[in-house]
Amino acid sequence: MKKHRSKSSIHLGLTIFFLSISNIQHMLIDVGYLGEDSTIRKLYIPWQWLVAPFFFLFAYYFLHTKPVKKKSICFLFCPCLIVALVHISQWIYQVNINPNFIITKYFQPGLFLYTNFLSFVYIPAVIFAMYKMVMEYEGQHENENTLEKVKNETNWLKNLIHIGIGIVTLGKISVIIFMFCNMEKSYLSYPFFISLSLWIYWVGYVGINRSSSHKKLLKINALEVSEKKGGQTFERIHMLILEKEMYLNPDINLQSIAEQFGISKGYLSQLINSHTDKNFNDYINELRVNTAKEKLIDSLYQNYTVEAIGLECGFKSKSNFYGAFKKFTALTPNQFKKKNSQLSIS
Repeated sequence: MKKHRSKSSIHLGLTIFFLSISNIQHMLIDVGYLGEDSTIRKLYIPWQWLVAPFFFLFAYYFLHTKPVKKKSICFLFCPCLIVALVHISQWIYQVNINPNFIITKYFQPGLFLYTNFLSFVYIPAVIFAMYKMVMEYEGQHENENTLEKVKNETNWLKNLIHIGIGIVTLGKISVIIFMFCNMEKSYLSYPFFISLSLWIYWVGYVGINRSSSHKKLLKINALEVSEKKGGQTFERIHMLILEKEMYLNPDINLQSIAEQFGISKGYLSQLINSHTDKNFNDYINELRVNTAKEKLIDSLYQNYTVEAIGLECGFKSKSNFYGAFKKFTALTPNQFKKKNSQLSIS
């Protein structure tokens, strides 16, 4: 299916793959299946160092479409490369230079245990960066309605991170115990391996089934960008209508304004509706009414009749003026004028 071929799904698959290999490798060493003389045990490829990077990339491509920065790639993968080279160098040194060199046992303080401990320091650092990325992504959405929609699609990802932190803490505790107690084997690691196995399954199940959330986030982002651009366009149109007092023209219409800005009537109507919650006629009439209110209480217009002021403000008839005025003020023009005259006297 197409949804399984997205970048986020590919990195999720790689997360599960390396997590599974790491889990299997540690369990085989823990139960003694891979002995101290095993080449796999001596080489010890640190798969767990790849889990957090690919999980980070899964979250990144779940939220973004642009490529990840090279600086971030170095931060994610250089530690794994360095640790792998250190372990391989140790194996090469024993095989080709000093056969008497002893590679430390699984639970003994030494390179194997120390790099495992470091991985439990590095993984939380990556997880923290991932959590910060999710929070910053949510913080980019200022509109409350949009933010709520975004959180609905990212909460499950934060829950995955929270549980992952708990499991990493279990692993860190078990490694610390091994380091200080010099244990030959320990059942303390089993809760970690079991919870990790369950988490692997859950990450796969939830991640794949939530892949549609990626498309929803893309739609939310696209809509928000569109609304921002539309807001700028509407603001320009609105300011021009006010500055040139275009609304005072009784023959103004949707087509004439749309042509001035090189946009369609439909798009202009949509802009006005989405930013004022009014249709074109109500939008223009409200501007006219606001001007009429000023003129009705202005001493310069005290000799004008109410009907004349309505015509001055762009209304074509007395009935249109009275109807629009009462709609936006809940008063007739005469009631408004009388009320404001009494207020000025008092």
